[in-house]
Amino acid sequence: MFDVQSIAYIETPFNEKFGIPRQSGIAPVQGRIVFYPDYRSLEAVRGLDSYDYIWLVWRFDSDGLWHPTVR
Repeated sequence: MFDVQSIAYIETPFNEKFGIPRQSGIAPVQGRIVFYPDYRSLEAVRGLDSYDYIWLVWRFDSDGLWHPTVR
């Protein structure tokens, strides 16, 4: 296993994960990516505006406890 360091977080209008639509076009809302201060550099995102979409690798936050089932 390897350690992945977070460089940003995503802000959306959804307060809990069970309210998030499974398909992106269902809810006409926008989110935003907020970079942590050490990673706020225009050079890091230069040129992204020429693309229609980007892929994000993300993880759910959790309470730190392992649960054997998924709801």
